[in-house]
Amino acid sequence: MSPLRLLLAEIRYRKLSFALSAAAVAMAAALFVCGPVLVEGHQRKSRAELGAMVDRMNSEMAALSGRMDAELASMSAELQRSVAEMRAMEERARADLARLEKETRRVMKDMGFNLLIVHRDTNMADFWSADYAVLDLPQDYVNRLANDQRLTLVTHLVATLQEKITWENRKVLLVGYLAETPQAHLAEKQPMGYVIPPGKAFLGHELGIGRKVGDTIRVRVRDVERAFEIAKILPEQGSKEDITLAISLADAQALLNKPGRINQILALGCRCANARLPTIRKQLGDVLPETRITEFRSIAVAREEQRALVEAQQQKILGEMREKIRAQEASLAQRRAFWEQSLRERREALTADYEARQAELARHERTLETLAETTTPLVVIAAAVWVGLLALANVRQRKTEIGLLRALGKSSGAIATLFLGKAATLGLLGAIVGAALGTGLAWWVCDEALGLDAGEFVLRFDLLIGAIVGAPVLSVLASYLPAVVALAQDPAVALREA
Repeated sequence: MSPLRLLLAEIRYRKLSFALSAAAVAMAAALFVCGPVLVEGHQRKSRAELGAMVDRMNSEMAALSGRMDAELASMSAELQRSVAEMRAMEERARADLARLEKETRRVMKDMGFNLLIVHRDTNMADFWSADYAVLDLPQDYVNRLANDQRLTLVTHLVATLQEKITWENRKVLLVGYLAETPQAHLAEKQPMGYVIPPGKAFLGHELGIGRKVGDTIRVRVRDVERAFEIAKILPEQGSKEDITLAISLADAQALLNKPGRINQILALGCRCANARLPTIRKQLGDVLPETRITEFRSIAVAREEQRALVEAQQQKILGEMREKIRAQEASLAQRRAFWEQSLRERREALTADYEARQAELARHERTLETLAETTTPLVVIAAAVWVGLLALANVRQRKTEIGLLRALGKSSGAIATLFLGKAATLGLLGAIVGAALGTGLAWWVCDEALGLDAGEFVLRFDLLIGAIVGAPVLSVLASYLPAVVALAQDPAVALREA
């Protein structure tokens, strides 16, 4: 009988022993195939979960960042609108201020001059009682003031010659006006004072009662008499202006017999906030030390108060706008800080969750790897021992058969082939069955327990090949010692014991 027929007969005769050995090999092969696949499947699932967690983190952070950007953009747009509104208001305020300033200048101009320049030795008590300065000055003084560049705080210089006279049985104030003397070193301004042509007269309100423009009047001062045409009747002022007879300076000098002389210079002072009059007096003293200056304080104060009121109103409006913008900027900064803190805290919380999950998955992976690295070798060793023990038992059971085969002339190689061939056969069969079972088990666990999709399941062909090749080799190695024992038996002793 050929060795193959003997092998098949042996397998049929001892089916249980063969099945148990094949089952042990199949179990070892199944674990050999299944273990690494499960570990790798768990790693892929862990990486997928971590990747999904990172995606959720990024999505949540992007959503928070988007909300922050939207809110901050809205607040920034509101702030920009407020800034634009403030700038527009500033432009309107400047325009209003310019308009009010122009109107103020007109009103202040209508209020008249606020500075009076007279001779240094003028007794102001006599001046206020007489309404004019007794001591006169050279007419050239007004030119000296206008041409001196040191005089920067006094403008609108108008030279006059004034004296009280009797006209038509009443006391009147005769005033000779010189047109305003321009100051070349200062910006050009609309002139103040009267411009009265020679031979013409402006009458105050009281003096003009019963007269009309175009009438002729005669004025006599001591031995000089001249005729004047009424060019204008001034509106009622409620002051000495109402009893003023105004003519040109040259005509007044001729009537009063004071050629080239004046007795006062009217002017307009600057808007100096502090020490206004001392500063002006200092400049005037440097230019004309022979003169003194007096301020009509009520007019000066009213002028300053009017201008200050306009500026204060503008500053109030602009201040309110700036305060609103500062409040919006502070609110924007607070919201920005709140969102940045929220983003930072949420990022830290998500990062902590991610790291904890990563650590947990790493522990599970290490546990599975340890289990696979420990269990698989143990099962393989146990299977090898089991196959070896069954082979040894088979040798003892077949002692008589082995002796008979030896007596019939079977060689040691043929008997070894019988035992080792059986081991290789059960190893190969067990490996095929075990590889199939291990693959199915790995598929089921990955699908049911790990939740991996079919596309994520990766079959390890190297493990399958290793199991199919390694299992027969391991079975042969496990059966080697029993085969050696069988070959070492003496046929005569085996037959005698039978």
